[in-house]
Amino acid sequence: MTAEELLQMKIAAKTPDMKRLAAYREYLRGHPRLTYLFAELTDRCNLRCLHCGSSCGGEKGRFLDTGLLLNALATVAEDFEPKSVMICLTGGEPLLHKDFFTIAESVHSLGFPWGITTNGTLIDDRAVAGMAAAGLRSVTLSLDGLAETHDELRGAKGCFDRVIAAVHRLRDAGIGVQITSVIHRRNYHELEPLYELVCGLGAQSWRVINIEPIGRALLNGDLLLSDGQMLGLLDFIREKRYAVSTPMEVCFGCSHYLSFEYEHELRDNYFICGSGLYVGSILCNGDIYSCLDIERRPELVQGNIARDRFSDVWRDGFREFRSDRTLLCQQCMECPEKEFCAGDSTHTWDFDHHKPMFCVLSAMRKEQSL
Repeated sequence: MTAEELLQMKIAAKTPDMKRLAAYREYLRGHPRLTYLFAELTDRCNLRCLHCGSSCGGEKGRFLDTGLLLNALATVAEDFEPKSVMICLTGGEPLLHKDFFTIAESVHSLGFPWGITTNGTLIDDRAVAGMAAAGLRSVTLSLDGLAETHDELRGAKGCFDRVIAAVHRLRDAGIGVQITSVIHRRNYHELEPLYELVCGLGAQSWRVINIEPIGRALLNGDLLLSDGQMLGLLDFIREKRYAVSTPMEVCFGCSHYLSFEYEHELRDNYFICGSGLYVGSILCNGDIYSCLDIERRPELVQGNIARDRFSDVWRDGFREFRSDRTLLCQQCMECPEKEFCAGDSTHTWDFDHHKPMFCVLSAMRKEQSL
């Protein structure tokens, strides 16, 4: 079977499901369903990572007011079914917030499932005990290469060793671990040994993502993957995901429409950008926003928990995220797969020029033309 024949088989097999998902996206635009709510506890971080999408880092920063947050979450619990809304405590580095454990316990007592995204360097025995007591079942930790490469990206020596120690502490406490790795030009060659390392750590899953052209990564453009490397990364994930010897789930992150070639083969679900459809967030200054990775622009702020009830904003706001932005982009309008891509991820949408900053389909076409 030729590559073209295989692709045609994939198109025939995947098209019905992808059309149903496209129809569901249209339904969500009119009937959004809050499923993930991110709480940015702080924009302060103890590290200064070269790829940080929100450019966090340094000693200066803001902390989300504990009282305001807990009041807002109480109203969310009243207005939504708590068991159906996943709360993610994130940052910056969320463990820097002085009331982290108070917030975690309150989230748990309100009936929300919850998780934390952390760089892992502050997870000591006390932190593990506190998180376990607050009902935490899984943690997402960052591991972005072998020791030297990880520490270089994170901007501090010893980070790698602290993450490894954190994984062991969490596993000993019965808390599941997902490891997320951001792949860039300086660690692309470490994919195989990094895979072996994560397998040996006993993680439940390995979430592999490409470095994105956002935040501080824009100042470090030499880290961005070439088109060939990006496609090589997708091939690598597919290979490991279905390898009989792989002891954990291996998947690509939630970002990006991956074309008929890769969709539904690198993660459990087909692509849909949930920003404003089922994903919302509260920023560290109380602003109500969509996905935290989206460029912070005043016109995209939907409200503030100091004056607005979250459910009212969720119901009546987020219009920018519930419209068809492909109508603004000639490249998208001419794309035969725009029905399924819908302009790709919102966090890599160029709001000034109304076009995606990244496109897997474009990368594939460029590579095929070489």
